[in-house]
Amino acid sequence: MSLINATKALTSTRDLDEVLQLIIEEVLSVFDWADASVLFLLDSQKEYLKAKSAVGFNMEYMGKVALQPNEGMSGKTLVLKEPLLFTSGTDTYKGMSDLSPTNMDFYQKSLGKDHQIPTSTICAPLITEGKCIGVLTIDSFSENVQFNQENLMLLQTFAAQAVIAIENATLISRNERSNRIHRELTKVYMSNQDLAVITKTLSELINKKVGVFNEFFDLLAYTDKKIEKINDLIKEEGSWTGELPLNKKVYIDGEEYQVYFFSIMIDKELAGVLIVAAEEHEVLDSLDIFAIEQATTVFALEIQSLNQNISNQFSYQRSIMNDILKNPDKGMAILKKASFYRKNDVYAFLTVELADNYDPNGGIGLKQSFSRQLHRNLTLVPEVTLVYEDGFRFSILFSLRETVVEADFHKKIRDFVSSLAERFPLHAGVGRIFSAFSDIHYSLQDSLVCVDYIKQIDHPGSYFMTYKELGMYRLFLGMDQKELEGFLRMDLYKILEYDYQHNTELAATLECYLANSQSNKKTAEMMFLHENTVKYRINRIKKILEIYDLAGELGLELYLALKINKYLNKPALSV
Repeated sequence: MSLINATKALTSTRDLDEVLQLIIEEVLSVFDWADASVLFLLDSQKEYLKAKSAVGFNMEYMGKVALQPNEGMSGKTLVLKEPLLFTSGTDTYKGMSDLSPTNMDFYQKSLGKDHQIPTSTICAPLITEGKCIGVLTIDSFSENVQFNQENLMLLQTFAAQAVIAIENATLISRNERSNRIHRELTKVYMSNQDLAVITKTLSELINKKVGVFNEFFDLLAYTDKKIEKINDLIKEEGSWTGELPLNKKVYIDGEEYQVYFFSIMIDKELAGVLIVAAEEHEVLDSLDIFAIEQATTVFALEIQSLNQNISNQFSYQRSIMNDILKNPDKGMAILKKASFYRKNDVYAFLTVELADNYDPNGGIGLKQSFSRQLHRNLTLVPEVTLVYEDGFRFSILFSLRETVVEADFHKKIRDFVSSLAERFPLHAGVGRIFSAFSDIHYSLQDSLVCVDYIKQIDHPGSYFMTYKELGMYRLFLGMDQKELEGFLRMDLYKILEYDYQHNTELAATLECYLANSQSNKKTAEMMFLHENTVKYRINRIKKILEIYDLAGELGLELYLALKINKYLNKPALSV
């Protein structure tokens, strides 16, 4: 009858904390000859048993006990998923012999000055859907009490009823807590508060430190300076790379924190990360974790709004660029009006084009992601920039100090593009530097031609070029290929055939020779050859072509033919 009454009591409340306490109280009413009882629940994040309620123990200390699987009597019950009976002090001592020193210390302190080893113990697993979610334990410290198999079966029956009560209360508490957090955050969001206020609201609701990051793990909002330090530490350790951990232990200023990571998703893609930092003895329980997971939708809405601002900025900058390109003589005035002007600056275009066939959705998702990455990277450079977005092409006008060294600028832009190319398939080209806006179209055209050339050569690893590297190749882009092949066959074809048949390098020697003002010495130095070898090769070329020298138009025609040959074979240009 006492078991029936206990079962009724367990269903009398839906509050989880009350249910957990009732389980302990009712189990001792059923086993009134037991001296103490403790209810452990499994922390699914850390995978250890944590005491949630107890009678006969001081919870100030028992609540700090964290049993690993197979540790102590309850830890062994967790692993075996079967009830265990310990009928003597010898049995219980043996069962507790592998407790960690820390857990043993907390256990003894929870019993007070008269701490002792139980003389008899029963541990019953809390099983649901084949998984053990906790352990219910009863202890006797009396030599006159010895639990038996009948007691074990009774406790297991009680544990089965306790599981139902726990699951019902957990579901209700989870929904209530989740709804409360979501309701409060939504209220703040709908009142047009910014991300900082939303973050602060969540922090107050769960009484924990909170930080929000974008997809690039830049800190957007936080409630405590320690979040900044945690972010720096995690970045140093490389924890941001790959899949996010569920949680991670970190030490900041000598204090231990358990950091929890929650993905913020938009259209099934990672848009940001929410982190919650809990002090060592204030870790999140499963209900908090579930509630925060549900609340990430509110943060997703706010981040989506921030992303829309990026799109709006690019649209605004596009309109400015349109005005300048239509009225280049008014370019300076337009920049001044839009607050993008810096006195004595010079300018240059970088065009980046995405390979839209990389994305199975037609490139739309790729483009949106790239826009955010581009915006983020541009905020990190000191130059003033304007972005002209046209489909999958982004032409960026860089405003540079007039003292800029072109080679240094090209190196900086190459590094800038390389950081983008780590995530996105792209082609990029840099136009000439100009100071007068009457030349703006030339720089833009330079960058576009570089992109078109890279696309034509389609060489693995070749995605960036400057207008200087392109050189005369730009002249060939709009020409008919058959016309170019015809020019090639006039003279150079004989040299190419000779190289092919005799495995020589006459064409390469000729190009180097003409590029170095027909100097045998410079050609020898450039090709790491003896000067006499260069002389021999040049004489062999003259004999094949039946000419006496390479001066004048003939030399120019041969040099053009060599470049056409490279162009037709689609080489990757050397830097």
